[in-house]
Amino acid sequence: MNKKNVEFLKDQIKYTGFGEGYESQLNEKISKDLKEFQLLNRTEFGNDVVVSRLDFSRSESGDLYFFNRYELSFRPQNSEILLKQTFQIGKDSNITQKEAYNLLNGRSVFKEYSKMEKDVIQDKYIATGEKYNAWTQLNFKETDKYGNYKFQMYGDNYGFQLEQALEKLPVAELSDEKTKERLIQSLQKGNLQSVNFVEENGQLNPCFLAANPRFKVIDVYDSNQNKLSNSQHQVKAQGNMETLNAENKEARPRIKKSGPTIS
Repeated sequence: MNKKNVEFLKDQIKYTGFGEGYESQLNEKISKDLKEFQLLNRTEFGNDVVVSRLDFSRSESGDLYFFNRYELSFRPQNSEILLKQTFQIGKDSNITQKEAYNLLNGRSVFKEYSKMEKDVIQDKYIATGEKYNAWTQLNFKETDKYGNYKFQMYGDNYGFQLEQALEKLPVAELSDEKTKERLIQSLQKGNLQSVNFVEENGQLNPCFLAANPRFKVIDVYDSNQNKLSNSQHQVKAQGNMETLNAENKEARPRIKKSGPTIS
């Protein structure tokens, strides 16, 4: 058995968001010299129970095994619809389990990708070595031949700027640079992120945000995660942000206490 191969697979599983504790299962499966095998993962995100099947296969020319893909599925609370999608595993920029869950919830994820070009001789796409950033979203109206939802990409040229969109809203966390950075990173992962809005009377109102690159806005949800009108908050934003800036010193201790928790 190739121990380095097992260690590599362990790291892939870990950094794709499935945690640790798979060494014994990997050793057991690989010791049987199977052509293919699967591992199962069960995770809870809030009230949703998420089940993932991780697919592995042996190289046709050696004893190395590869983590090829995983299928993630869950049934949202109070819904009869089973959502599922298969995500491919490559060398880098893989969709993590939490990001996959966020995508299936209709949110968008910001990732770095490798540019690909068609190799006419080999009749396949190969990486050019160049990188680019893009928001990724699932198109629930269109599927491929395997039944997976197709990906919709929104690159830099599309014009969505997350930080600029945030500044149109009276988000208290924006007054602290470190908290602001964590908030941006959380939204880029596709999380529905808790924040506080500064109301006209200076009070903090808890709510949730999610990036919506397709419409170049930030979606706003109340404390019960019911979606609200974006325009309503953007009209009030200018006056509320002036209040926030004027009371920045007083507001900052409260911000640190209720800042975003990134998952």
